[in-house]
Amino acid sequence: MWFESIIREETGCAAYMIGCQRTGECAVFDPLWDIQPYLDMAKEKKSKIRYVIDSHSHADHVSGARRLAEATGGELVLPELADITYKATRVKHGDLIKMGGVGLEVVHVPGHRPEQINLLVYDYPRGDEPWFILTADFVLVGDVARPDLAQAGDEGAPVLFDVSIPRFLGLPDFVEVYPGHLAGST
Repeated sequence: MWFESIIREETGCAAYMIGCQRTGECAVFDPLWDIQPYLDMAKEKKSKIRYVIDSHSHADHVSGARRLAEATGGELVLPELADITYKATRVKHGDLIKMGGVGLEVVHVPGHRPEQINLLVYDYPRGDEPWFILTADFVLVGDVARPDLAQAGDEGAPVLFDVSIPRFLGLPDFVEVYPGHLAGST
């Protein structure tokens, strides 16, 4: 498996690419508007972009997911609760996306946004336990996401604390965490 982060320094937003060397395919998680870095990385890794996944409707950046899926023929994947009017594959909590020896398990983490998902990543040749989680805008550096942007705070906060945080805290201690924002972002 290969794993790369692509960071937009101006906003501190992070997108991630995960690939399987055996099958020559990869997935892009939360791509930003400028799709060229993902095209360049896929070319460098000799990989075809098979999946383009958005974790939720973003307020802090313009997603490049649809553009990237159209440019590459990759499958556009969104949470089942995402409010969209265009065609995409819908995923829900517990779904597993596989690329050879790589598994991407969908973890529904509502609270910041009702539809938000994270990806728990497995490298099966390495072992059967998850290696890391991509937390998008749910778990940040030193904090959790605001629960008052997509709904009233008194609606989002209980869901964040009663559903999402227990799911996150239930992961094994060795699971690495990769957030969608870096320290110091706006």
